[in-house]
Parts: sequence; structure tokens; C-alpha cells
Amino acid sequence: MVGNILLFNKETKEGEIVGVDNKRYYFHIGEWLSSASIKAGQKVNYKIVDNEARNIIIDKPLSAKYILHLKIDFSIVE
Repeated sequence: MVGNILLFNKETKEGEIVGVDNKRYYFHIGEWLSSASIKAGQKVNYKIVDNEARNIIIDKPLSAKYILHLKIDFSIVE
């Protein structure tokens, strides 16, 4: 599921995510699988287990792929 970090308390190491379904899901830092710090507003992917967010990772956009098209003109000179 996709959602956004609503809040995170560094002292208690607990927070909430608001999902695309507009429901709030509690989480503990132990479920945070990304190496980046937790920040309010971050877009994340997670699983819901017992109405809690689990296996939380930052939702990164797919990297752009570039395709290079070459046009070659040639002529035969005799």
C-alpha cells in the first residue's frame, strides 16, 4: 500500500502513516526498512498487518530511462 508519513516521534520511536484510503496506520521504527531518516510527508510503501504498517520503505519514483535514436544519412559517391 502507498501512503505518507503523517508524524513520527523520535523519543517513542513511533509514528503514523496516512494511506491512500485515508486511514491512519500506527508503526514502530522497527518496521522502517530504509536507510534514510523518517520525515513527515515522505511517500512510503508498506504492508498492513493487524491494522498496523509493516515493512515500510520509501517510495522512490522509477528511474528515467533514455532511448537514443540516431539518424544516419549516407550516399554513395562514384
